[in-house]
Amino acid sequence: MKKLLEQIGSHIEKANNAYKDIANKHRKNLESKLGDLVWLRLRKERFPSKTKNKVMSRGDGPFKIIERL
Repeated sequence: MKKLLEQIGSHIEKANNAYKDIANKHRKNLESKLGDLVWLRLRKERFPSKTKNKVMSRGDGPFKIIERL
């Protein structure tokens, strides 16, 4: 039984890695440096009081990066 569970676990892990590779295939790695100008997108989940209606602007910026956390 333990051997079967190990095989199933390894199969699930292999399948998840394949899904991850397919999902990340076209993603870009965005690295911002100090002094770069960035545009912020205001999402409803993070700023509920700032996004009141569909006509209001969803983004703000450009802002200069002064510190990396």
